[in-house]
Amino acid sequence: MRSFARNLRYWLPTLFWLGVIAFESFRLSSAVTGGWLWRVLQILHVQISAESFTALHHFLRKAGHLTGYGLLCVLLFRSWFHTLLDEPGLTDPGEAVEQASRNLARRGLRWRCAGLAISMTLLTAILDEWHQSFDLSRTGTPWDVALDIAGGICFLLIALFGFKLWRTRQVEKFQEVSA
Repeated sequence: MRSFARNLRYWLPTLFWLGVIAFESFRLSSAVTGGWLWRVLQILHVQISAESFTALHHFLRKAGHLTGYGLLCVLLFRSWFHTLLDEPGLTDPGEAVEQASRNLARRGLRWRCAGLAISMTLLTAILDEWHQSFDLSRTGTPWDVALDIAGGICFLLIALFGFKLWRTRQVEKFQEVSA
């Protein structure tokens, strides 16, 4: 039960974000977001041609796809990592030889979690576009699925690279302090 409560803490943001994506899929067509954008530009007194507005709106919607699915992929990775970290051999303290073995196991775990996160991001993108293909005011395209998965992979690579840099800096600081 304790493991469930601990893991729930990591899955709640992921489930919330899946809900946000579902809400956007069901409620936010380009007509809705276009109206919002037009009102914001009017409030800010921005003069823009219809052609430029259409291009800006298209760019912002695609940037939203990239960002939304990028965040989903990172959240999925985090959720899977902390859930699967409970497996035996990954968290038990031990000797230095066992430490090297655990580090190798964690590296494998990261690859496994990345695969799960990317797969679930892809599945979510496919289901979203499939749903949109049934709505007359929406268009479901394979290009959006490709954009969604590209966002997921890019965000995940940036997050993992950033985490690796952060851990390297922490080890360097620890070695300076202990020296």
